[in-house]
Amino acid sequence: MTKGYIVKCEGCGKDYYCESIGNIWPGGKDHETATCPYCKAEGPSEFISGFLRTYKLDANGKPVR
Repeated sequence: MTKGYIVKCEGCGKDYYCESIGNIWPGGKDHETATCPYCKAEGPSEFISGFLRTYKLDANGKPVR
């Protein structure tokens, strides 16, 4: 299962796409933290049994995978 959302980086101010992958139910066993793909600043974090991936956005606001 996958869920994704747009995040604005607090470090550089750019928007990027953050995606939760795997078993993403809340209250999972691991604390995962996303990092900005532009400046590597820490982003959102979640307790999930999966992992987080981040992607830069293209000119149309779509994730570049």
